[in-house]
Amino acid sequence: MKNSNPFKIFMVAAIMISSLNVLAQNPTSSTGTVQQTYQLEQSAKKPTSNTGRRIELTPIYGYSLNGSVNLYRAKFKMENAAHYGGILSVEVMPGVLGEFSYTRSNTTARYDDFVSGERTDYDMMIDYFQLGGVKEVTKGPIVPYGILSLGVTWFNFQTHGVSDHVSFSGVLGGGVKYFFSDRLGIRLQGRLLLPMYFSGGGLFVGIGGGGTSGGVGISTGVIAVQGDFSGGLIFRF
Repeated sequence: MKNSNPFKIFMVAAIMISSLNVLAQNPTSSTGTVQQTYQLEQSAKKPTSNTGRRIELTPIYGYSLNGSVNLYRAKFKMENAAHYGGILSVEVMPGVLGEFSYTRSNTTARYDDFVSGERTDYDMMIDYFQLGGVKEVTKGPIVPYGILSLGVTWFNFQTHGVSDHVSFSGVLGGGVKYFFSDRLGIRLQGRLLLPMYFSGGGLFVGIGGGGTSGGVGISTGVIAVQGDFSGGLIFRF
């Protein structure tokens, strides 16, 4: 070391000490940058929890109470029978699903004429097409819910020479879902089915001291009070 310059040694030591001091005071140095880059890469690899709107597909099977129609001089009785169909549900907001459902009941009907005493049997199918909403009461594996929907009912006669009938209908109901996992569950429900008819309407316009007034009136009724009970396997996507 006899050829070393003490001044040069001092300057090198001072520069090294200064560099170590800067690294100690600045955590965003090269080590911190490497750690931040690693954390960003790991975050990018994690799947996001937002999976979009929930969709449920449920094939169903159950039993229908098909009711009867009381006429002026006769009674038209539709026999109770099994039914089958499917439900497609799409989440529109948390706890609320828009829903389309279809059910078909293959049954027979009997027309009793009280005056003549004649009895006629018919083969028929009753199809319900409904569009409405489902409100879920709670979250979790057990989910009670309510149903409200509107649509049409098709009384599809299979007996030759008898015309079909299509009517507006409404449905009220409720049930419970139980989920085994995030993708699979069961659904149990009961519904009140109300096929309706429109017997007439009217339009009126009046003129009085308070000016002109008007309105529209429509007369409706229920063809038959029906109901069903069903269950099915839920496939959630």
